[in-house]
Order: sequence, then C-alpha cells, then structure tokens
Amino acid sequence: MRILLQAESTAAIDELPIPERMDIKAEDMWNLEPLYDSPEAWEMEFAALEEKVKPLEAMRGQMNSATALADAFGREEELNRLIEKLYVYAHLRKDEDTRNNENQARESRMRARLAEIGGRLAWMTPEILSHSGEELRAWSEAPELASYVYAMTKLLRRKPHVLSEPEETLLSRASEVFSAPSQTYTFLTNADMKFPEAEDSQGRKLELTQGRYGVLLQKTDRALRHSAFNAMYDTIGSFRNTLACTLSSNVKLHNYMAETRHFNSALESSLHEDQIPVSLYEALIHAAHEALPHFYKYVSLRKNCMQLNDLDMYDMYVPIVPDFDMKVSYDQAAQWVVEACAPLGEEYVSVLKEGLAHGWVDRYENRGKRSGAYSSGCYDSHPYVLMNYHGQLNDVFTLAHELGHSMHSYLSNHTQPYHYADYPIFIAEIASTLNEALLLRYLLQKHDDPKMQAYLLNHFCDEFKGTVYRQTMFGEFEKHVHEMDANGEPLTPDALCDYYYNLNQEFFGPELKADQKIALEWARIPHFYYNFYVYKYATSLCASLIFVEQVLSGVAGREKYLNLLRSGGSNDPLKLIQNAGVDLTSTQTLVRAFEQFGRTADELAKCLDEIR
Repeated sequence: MRILLQAESTAAIDELPIPERMDIKAEDMWNLEPLYDSPEAWEMEFAALEEKVKPLEAMRGQMNSATALADAFGREEELNRLIEKLYVYAHLRKDEDTRNNENQARESRMRARLAEIGGRLAWMTPEILSHSGEELRAWSEAPELASYVYAMTKLLRRKPHVLSEPEETLLSRASEVFSAPSQTYTFLTNADMKFPEAEDSQGRKLELTQGRYGVLLQKTDRALRHSAFNAMYDTIGSFRNTLACTLSSNVKLHNYMAETRHFNSALESSLHEDQIPVSLYEALIHAAHEALPHFYKYVSLRKNCMQLNDLDMYDMYVPIVPDFDMKVSYDQAAQWVVEACAPLGEEYVSVLKEGLAHGWVDRYENRGKRSGAYSSGCYDSHPYVLMNYHGQLNDVFTLAHELGHSMHSYLSNHTQPYHYADYPIFIAEIASTLNEALLLRYLLQKHDDPKMQAYLLNHFCDEFKGTVYRQTMFGEFEKHVHEMDANGEPLTPDALCDYYYNLNQEFFGPELKADQKIALEWARIPHFYYNFYVYKYATSLCASLIFVEQVLSGVAGREKYLNLLRSGGSNDPLKLIQNAGVDLTSTQTLVRAFEQFGRTADELAKCLDEIR
C-alpha cells in the first residue's frame, strides 16, 4: 500500500532542485511588512535607538526610590520593545539566506549596537542592587511598582550574582565577542559547508544539505541512507578541529560566566533564572537510564521489522511499517494541524487559521536558508515560523510544533504586559509538544487503516526517542563536557568523539552496531550552543502528555492549560505548570511518560504483527 498526499507535482519535494530565494512564491514566504515595510524603514528606527538610550543614561545615580525605579523600568521597556522589533527583523532577514551579505551586515550591526547599549546601561542593575534587600523589598510593595512585584523578586534573586558596575559594563560590552563561537558555528554549517551528493541503490544522485539530511534518512532505500550518512559525516569530519574549537570555546564561555557570577557550575547558572533545581536535571537523566529497557525493546523491534543483521544509526529514522509511504502537501498539513487543534477552542483555532493564511510561515527550503525550524517574533509583531518543509509526516508534526510556540506567544502577548509576556523556554516546549500530541490523536482517529495506525504509532515512538531519550542523552553530554572543561580536561575532537560514541551506544543498547562516524554527531547539534537548552524538550514532552489528557477532558481542563499559555513569564515556570495541573518536580511525572512510551511500543509491535 502506498499513500501519496501531496501538492500539484507528483515529485517528492526533496527530489526537486533547491531554488534560490527569489524563485520562492510570495505566498510561501513569511510577510515581514508588519515589522518594517522596507530596509529603509528599519534604518530609520535603528537610528532612533539613541533617543531611547539617552534618557536612561541620564538616570544614573538616581536609583534611590520606588518612583525612580518605576520610571526607569518604563523607559527600559520602551527601549527593549524597539530593540526586539529591530533584532527580529534583522535575524529573520538573515536566516532567509545566510549567504546574503546585506542581511548579514544588518544583523551584525544590530548585535554590535546591542553590545554597545548594554555596556552603556550596565550600571543599572548594580546600582539598583547596591541597596539592601530590605529596602528593595519595601520598594516592591509601593503602588508605583505594583505591576513589577515578580520582576523585583527575580531581581533580588540575582543580587548574589551581580558584579560591580565596572565589571558588568565590561561583560556587557563583550557580549558580541562572546557570541563568536555560536556565530562561527552557524555560518560554517549553514552557509559555507558544502556536501557531496548522496547516491541511491540505482545510482541516482540526490543533493544533500543540512535541511535534506533528515529527509534522506527516512527513505526506504538503505543505500541512499548510508550514502547520505557518509556524505554528512565525512564532510563534518573534515571540519572536526574547527567544530571542536567552536564548541570548546562556547563551553569555556559558559564556565567562565558561571564562575564570574559565583555559581557552583555552568549548569546551576543556566537553571537559576527559571529557579529550576539541579536535582530536576539530574533526575531526568536518571529516569531515562532507568527506562532504557523500554527503549532497547523498541530498538530490537525496529531491527526485526527491518530484517537487518546489523542495525546502524542511519536505520533509526526510516518508518518501519512495510510497504507504506506518505507524502503530505503543505496545504494538507496546515488543514490537519488546524483540525487537530479543535479541542483548544474556537479562539485558538480562529487565530491559527488567520496566521496560516497571512504570512506567519516561511515554508520551503531555498539555497542558503537556515536549516531546521523555529518560531520567532516580538511583542509588537505577529509570530513568525521558519520551516524547511519537504512533505514528510515529520514535517507536518514540525509545523504543529512551531505553531504551538507561535500560539503561545500570541496568547501571552495579548494577555500580559510587555515585561511578563516573554515566557521561559522551560514552558515553551510544553505548548509545542502538546500540539504534536493533539495531531497524533487526530490522525489516529481519522485514519483507521491498520498500516496508517502502525505508521502513526511508529511516529510517536520515534518522536519520543528524539524528544526525550535523545535530548536527555544530549543533556548528559552537555553536562559532561562542561564538567570536563571545569576540571581542566581539554575538549579535543578525540575526547568529544570518544565520550559521545560511548554514550550513544549506552542509550541505544546492544542491538545497535553504530558506524564509528556517529561519534561526530555532537558537531552538528546547534543546540549545544544554547546553554543547557535541550533537557527542556524532554521535561516538556513529559508534561504535555499529561496536559493533553487534561485538555481533552473538557472545558475546565482546557482553560487551565490555556491559562498557562496566557501566563507568559508572570511567575516561576514550575509554579505556573503546577498551577495548571502538572508537578514536574515529581519523579512520577517522568516515570508516567516513559511507561506510556513502553505501552505504545508494545501496541506498535501488536499492530505490526497483525498486518504482516
């Protein structure tokens, strides 16, 4: 059986030539005009930044009352809203085509200006925190600061970790320098790195890019998967020293900043802002290791279904349902996502439809476009989604995922004042993974064909593998390399590869006979430059599996969840999540998620037996 749900052309998207940006249809691109209708309009507001900075500079030495503080906070918000708008436009334009020098220069200028402004205003936090805790707490109770109580609480928490005014100024002015490892990595892997073509079993050549690599690994032609794997890692391997240098530099930056700000570790430092205990991070790693037997069982099922003597890493992404393939057009994907989100209510669905129809999403890959997918935007714009849509079922789930972020931003921006609208990433991934869970349930109900059912169950298992097991593995790797550097151990390519390969083997178990080249996978994970980001995918999915049941239970459950999204960053994330009905500090929340994966893997095995 072969299901093809795709657009006008019967050719798979990944088999077509990669177009230039100028060849993409306007309706397939995001609309940046709500931000700025031209680069010239951006330049005018960029020049106006100085008008927002000078009044704040003039307040230096005056942070001595609740009234002065409220005035400063208000002026700072005006500045930050303009900065956000300018930066979002600059980075979106750059990501459209990372080869474009004009767009590169605009974003670079914005980064430089941010560093300069940050240096000029670095005195503010030290001056405010030079007052005693008692005095600051008294100010926070004043009517002028009534809407800033939680902001004051967070500010007080920073007191032990804020340096002197000259030191803060130096660090702020160096922010552009500190971003160099991440920027170098981005341009190297997206703009400069070129890959040889992959070849299938018939000798046909297919172009390989970062964006297409994941698509090719889902192909049933094992020769093609193997060829793409070799082409990717042979290329990555030729830059192994440079990539080890960029990662090592980024790790050193995190450790340096943590030590400078008097934290015990880079991990503790990264968790401090959200008040996440280190024990939660460690509990996730422990729970994943305890649940590895569930994963080993799934890996064994995959090996048996694919009838392979040796299962390799490039065999871990192709759907294992026999004689089944699926291509989904973008329009069909958008319709499915909208219909799947119906349990979230009419308002949610109405806004979602409007966004899909009016320039929220940049859909398809073009040459030089940033790989992957994300949701962006600012308080004064609608959300924006970058995608590299290739017509795979995974792409449909990616669309649901990113639109979950976008709707979270929309609801938060339309509910919270500016200073509480920016929600922490720890909550953000709940909104995205819950949308994926709703989509899965919708498709399981819509398609009763046994092969389609098996395909979707397989998809859940693969998504759980990627979002929980693998992200936890990445989190363990990230923790380890920071500890290596903190202990004075050099992060050489060999050291990174040896540890990564062994950790990968431990997570995937005895049935996997991984090609040694997978040891280089650390070199193509951009999230390792995000400062302990990846664990949040895993905790969020564990939470969203509970929230989706709550949403489907009725209006009350749905509203509790939507209120979590509307809450933005108005309190500590663990408190907001707990108020909505899920306790992530309980190990049982993690255990429940791993057990659900185990049950789904068993259900998949039974389903596959029935269709053989």
